[in-house]
Amino acid sequence: MCLAIPKQVASTNKGSVFLRVDGKTEAAGTIVKVKKGDWVLTQEDIIIKKIAPKQAREILKILNG
Repeated sequence: MCLAIPKQVASTNKGSVFLRVDGKTEAAGTIVKVKKGDWVLTQEDIIIKKIAPKQAREILKILNG
């Protein structure tokens, strides 16, 4: 089973997207238009879709116990 993880967009640059994860930045692939500050669901470093900040917080709360 694969799990989609909420992450926040840290920056974008010429088609590249960088996500903020536990204080670090990681690159991700996407076909979804995103901008700095957006919350997204990711799977295997690929952005699946944008989500609302409230939804991201709720998912992270469940995942982090």
